[in-house]
Amino acid sequence: MNILDSRPISKACVCSALLLALMASGEAVAQGLEEQQHKRGRLWENVRNDGWIGSLGAWDYLVSSPLGLFPGFDGYFHPVGGEENAIDAYANANMHNFRSGCWIVVKGMLVPGTPPDFLPTPAEYEVFLSGLQEDPYGEAAQREPLQLQQNFIEAEGFNPLLPEEMIDGRWHTNTGITVNRRSYVWSYPAYRDFIIYDYIFKNTGAMVSTLTGALMPDFPQQTLNEVYFVFHSGVSVSTKSQINFHSELTAVQAGAFGWQPGAYHDFYHRFDNDELLFSTNFNGGKEPTPFDPFPVKAGQAWKQKFGEELQSPAAFGWLSLYASPTGAAPRTSAIPDFVRIDSHKGGTLNGQGNDLEFFRLSSSKPKKLFYDFATTTDFQPALGNNGNRMNFYTLSYGPYTLAPGDSVRIVIAEIAGVMDYNEVIAGDPNGHFPDSTIAAIRRNAAYAREAVRWGLGANVNGLPLAADAPEPPPGPAVDAVNTSIGTEEAVIAITWDQTAETRTISDGAGAVFYDGRNDLDGYRIYRSTDFQYVSDTEPPVFRGAAWQLLLDIPKSEFDQYFDQSLGKYKYEDRSVSFGFRYGYYVSAYRRMPKPWTSANGTLVNNLPELASGDYNRTPPTSAAPGPVASFDIYAAPNPYVFNDAVRSFGINDPYRIEFRNLPERCTIRIYTISGDLIRTLEHQPDARGNLSGSEAWDQKSDSGLLVAPGLYIYHVESKTEGLQNALVGKLMIVR
Repeated sequence: MNILDSRPISKACVCSALLLALMASGEAVAQGLEEQQHKRGRLWENVRNDGWIGSLGAWDYLVSSPLGLFPGFDGYFHPVGGEENAIDAYANANMHNFRSGCWIVVKGMLVPGTPPDFLPTPAEYEVFLSGLQEDPYGEAAQREPLQLQQNFIEAEGFNPLLPEEMIDGRWHTNTGITVNRRSYVWSYPAYRDFIIYDYIFKNTGAMVSTLTGALMPDFPQQTLNEVYFVFHSGVSVSTKSQINFHSELTAVQAGAFGWQPGAYHDFYHRFDNDELLFSTNFNGGKEPTPFDPFPVKAGQAWKQKFGEELQSPAAFGWLSLYASPTGAAPRTSAIPDFVRIDSHKGGTLNGQGNDLEFFRLSSSKPKKLFYDFATTTDFQPALGNNGNRMNFYTLSYGPYTLAPGDSVRIVIAEIAGVMDYNEVIAGDPNGHFPDSTIAAIRRNAAYAREAVRWGLGANVNGLPLAADAPEPPPGPAVDAVNTSIGTEEAVIAITWDQTAETRTISDGAGAVFYDGRNDLDGYRIYRSTDFQYVSDTEPPVFRGAAWQLLLDIPKSEFDQYFDQSLGKYKYEDRSVSFGFRYGYYVSAYRRMPKPWTSANGTLVNNLPELASGDYNRTPPTSAAPGPVASFDIYAAPNPYVFNDAVRSFGINDPYRIEFRNLPERCTIRIYTISGDLIRTLEHQPDARGNLSGSEAWDQKSDSGLLVAPGLYIYHVESKTEGLQNALVGKLMIVR
């Protein structure tokens, strides 16, 4: 925490400081036991075995975990290591989940008294709390490790009755209720933008002492007569715009999710009788809000890194999917019994101000206040809904009565949605935000409801299932390599295997739902040039959120693209340019699926087209000219002009300079105008034996520092057998 920060020191900050100290000392937090991460879909999230979804370390940039990261991608960057690292910084990650967790609120029960006897003692209110701005309250000190199960559709042994990714957690609490949470993720288009959480709360009588964190042996069983199960989540859409727009600390404190009201920038939305609650940014992150009081980076500097791209284009929130009835009558919907939408600061509770930063037991809040909070519907109308809130969503279910052995099941989803990313990158030229983004999250909510309708009630090998989704054809393994010949034409060859043609997938009735020999209808090849800035000393990372269709190959044309010598399909992309990077994936599709029986026995007719997603994307590949013997070597662009549309490779590779018309092997030495050697490049075939006639320079010295603008000398010496030659040239860098 910055010593100039005027915020009171809290327990959360103390815990954060301890976490930072552990990180600095190299003592690792045992993520394999306490934390796991979902990364199979487009929504990436961190879950813990104490009720948390997210991380307390979000507050002061103490973790780099994906916290409601949407879209998720390898190599994402969010400042980490303390809030001072976020000052005048840039982020490429859209984090959305500030902090989330579940509560159990009980009115009237027996709790363990003081040690050593721990005598049963009446308590007017007891609470288990997670996801607040402090460590969880009421969990056992020793907890079972989280279990991550991966069941990928393209892998051998795939079980179609289970999701592609599950994380199981189980923990005892100070209420005698044991929590089982199972989370579900798919990569399938239509089912990849949400995470379903299946909670089973059971009155096991396994009682935890809040004084010792230990389980109490032989604590008397009891019927709990007024129990509420609560899901509480702080959402900010999103951190990326807040960090990238601003040049000082106050605007981006609290992990850039929003500390003080001046930094708030969201609307809230309520749909489907409050089953679906979510936030959107004031303007999609197109520019700072008109009411932003904090200094922004001069000259809209973020556009030099990200172009016109909307910085915060997504909708993000929560969807209620199922809840056990509170009495004998069946529950006809998943609508929570109580709903709150508060803002981080400025709200009220029981007629008094309620600052959610300090809404916690460590700030001397009585347990009754959490009962009042959980049993009151309130949207804080005095705060309005004008795009200047940092929203906290609270979904409460109850009251329930749980006799020993009774259980309650609640299913919810963390859910996102976003407009077409090609339009996001272009800066929303047609003004589709927020309508297209809202339509996307509502569409995803409909898919999540279908998944629960098709899975709830099923039992797979003793595992009670909450959701199921129809499988697309498995995606093939894909590769992309430079196959340019000479210097005239840039070509990248995309190859893929026949996985989608050799697999069979059964449905919930045991019948064959997909037989690749008969049911595959075609392949579609997609290309992406969606890269994201990381830093001035690192090349942009491949995000791959925006794709363009290159080619649709129906089954009748498979023979035209099958390469017998490779035993694979092959397509040559000749619409690329030398020096630019491209990512690819191949989707296998099925136009008219047959009727499908889900895991719980539901017969589903008239399914739409099913197609595999982009999990099989290739690493970025550049088209490079072939080696030449003419020694007509040159640098491109020359002069290099930073971010110039003609004199640079643009924001997707802003510092790239290429030496072209190179022989097969040579050494390139780059000098300052005064003769100091700053970089040596060895040009040779790559690790796969591919030859090229170009070599890229990232404008960094051998020590890894970005060189200054100015005039440079380069010397190229051939190491190719039979070609002994050398050349000296000049190169100008303008920034």
